[in-house]
Amino acid sequence: MEKNLIVERYGNLLKAEQLVTMEEKILPNTFVLEAPEPFPGFFNYYSESPQDSTPLYIYLVVDQLYTLEQVTRARQNIKEYFPSDFHADAGTVTIYNKTYHVIRIRHLQKYDQIKALQTAFLDEGIKFKRKPSKKIESTGVIRLKKFFRLNEVEEGLFLDDVEKDHGYICLPRFVKWAEFEELTNKVKYNWSGSFFDAALGHFHSNFEIEDMIRIYNPKIDIELLRKAKQTYLEQIK
Repeated sequence: MEKNLIVERYGNLLKAEQLVTMEEKILPNTFVLEAPEPFPGFFNYYSESPQDSTPLYIYLVVDQLYTLEQVTRARQNIKEYFPSDFHADAGTVTIYNKTYHVIRIRHLQKYDQIKALQTAFLDEGIKFKRKPSKKIESTGVIRLKKFFRLNEVEEGLFLDDVEKDHGYICLPRFVKWAEFEELTNKVKYNWSGSFFDAALGHFHSNFEIEDMIRIYNPKIDIELLRKAKQTYLEQIK
């Protein structure tokens, strides 16, 4: 029987994305990365005129590790007056075996808002790393610390109450990144349903860690989640 229980969780997400250095629409000499195609296989967002489109996933590279409290307080203060209902999550990006601290931004309405948002974070004491001399255009491994608002539709199955195209399936044990990539390849090889994108993560719940996989599909529903969970569990040894 389907549930309809809204729960809030804190946790992590880990995924790989193609990232490029932004050259325009940012504060001078700051380091900003963009994921022009965050869900490969679904859309082709990247264009030669990105200023005419909507920013999807923007990573503001900061000069040091800021605590969850610092990032959360800064975000709360900025949202009091900023014209876009943006989302901001702290995390890291690893490219070329080098790890950078970042603030991941979603739901900006236009690229022209990036400078204003950077300035707002500066006013809150968050400083940015200088842009590297060479342009980056490579796959990065991204680890995010974030809050989730979830609709528990069945035991071990959640639909995201904020990101309507995201769902989560709980796993019976911890899975490392290399194993997750291998599992996902096997699942997609044996998959006959609608295409999906996956990320690895966990929730903190009841003083314990609950391992999960985030499933993305623009038409996600309970049946897709059920099938994804069954197929992943069949592949986990």
